[in-house]
Amino acid sequence: MPTILVAENDAPIRKLISDVLREQGYRVLSASSGDEATGLAARSDQPIDLLVTDIVMTGMGGADLWAWMKAEQPAARVLFISGFMSREPLEGAFLKKPFTRTELAEKVRAVLAQSAAG
Repeated sequence: MPTILVAENDAPIRKLISDVLREQGYRVLSASSGDEATGLAARSDQPIDLLVTDIVMTGMGGADLWAWMKAEQPAARVLFISGFMSREPLEGAFLKKPFTRTELAEKVRAVLAQSAAG
C-alpha cells in the first residue's frame, strides 16, 4: 500500500484530499504546513511514495518541501496542487484547483504508475 504525504494549509481541502486518498486504499499522512510535513516524513515508519503538496503555503512552500523530500527520500514522487498556477512546474506533476475527487484519484494513480514504471 503506497504511503502519501499530503501538505495543504487549507484544512477543508486537506481533509478532502486525505479522505479521497484513504478511500482509494492509500496510507495517508496529513500536514498543515511544510514544516509539519517534514516532521511526519522523518518519523514515518514507511517510505513516502508520493508527496501531494500545495505550492503556496505559509512558511515552507511546496517547492522547498519537495526539495527536502527529494534529498531525504529520492524514490518519492510529487504532485503539486495550486489554484494559482496554470502550467506544470518544471519538475513533477501538477493538478490545478479546483479539482474533482475523480480527477485527484486519477492523477495520483497516474503519478504512482510512472513511479512504478521507473
